[in-house]
Amino acid sequence: MKTIALYNPRSGSVPADARERLTAVLEEAGHGGADLVEAETDDQEGQLRVLAAKSPDIFIVWGGDGTLRAALTAVGEVTPNLLLLPGGTMNLLPRVLHGDKPWDDVLRDVIRSPRRKMLPAGEVNGQRFYCAMLAGAPAQFAEARESLRRGDLGKAAAEARVALDTLNNLHLDARYADGYSFAGNQLPTTSIIGAVIGALTKSGTGMEVAALANPTTGGALNVVWSSFFSDWRNAPGVEVAPATSLEIASEDDQEIPVIADGEPAEGGSHVSVVFKPDAVTCLVAA
Repeated sequence: MKTIALYNPRSGSVPADARERLTAVLEEAGHGGADLVEAETDDQEGQLRVLAAKSPDIFIVWGGDGTLRAALTAVGEVTPNLLLLPGGTMNLLPRVLHGDKPWDDVLRDVIRSPRRKMLPAGEVNGQRFYCAMLAGAPAQFAEARESLRRGDLGKAAAEARVALDTLNNLHLDARYADGYSFAGNQLPTTSIIGAVIGALTKSGTGMEVAALANPTTGGALNVVWSSFFSDWRNAPGVEVAPATSLEIASEDDQEIPVIADGEPAEGGSHVSVVFKPDAVTCLVAA
């Protein structure tokens, strides 16, 4: 059985000795001799496509949400035996797939009893995400949070100031719909709008869109730190609705900052989000 394992030692919780640890668990699981590859920084999706072209029986990717999103986007449709391991700071996607199990337990359990799982996705301006996207001030607060995590206090402070300015001055209008006929469905004007996919929705399926009316600094930070899970969506002033599409525009044609699955995404003065119910397949434990 041909096994390829790509690991990203620059992700939030992948250790410096990732190669040795991964080798040990794979050998224990009967996959000795696997091809272990360190993730490139310049063209991650291109590297993933090259590895997928080798037609591995199982393709393991260990990294943060950005690395895992790249794997799903680049090779998920052509490599159904894709196993994603948690190695980031927030691990949004691995929690959806595997719960809170550590990476080595996920690897052992899936190799022991694999099952293919179809995942939905959203597309924000044509870029896929598999958990959540946020438009507006939280995208910039998230950048400040990452700079703080890296210990760059000066950059974090500067980014926080920009985020506060966005919170106070960016006004977003959004309409949502079951398709492309909006029929007047309007979210409150705000600087915080987003969408969640699949298991993260209150119903556990489809897509939900949400906006926080009259957001405060504390409310914006709550959105960022809660990573779009249920707590901030239950707060006063939040409007949540099921939808299959979302159109966001800034009132003054300002640039709209966007993050998707924890990574910056292309914004512009207009953002379109579309739900894809059967987007990609990966492996989970049966």
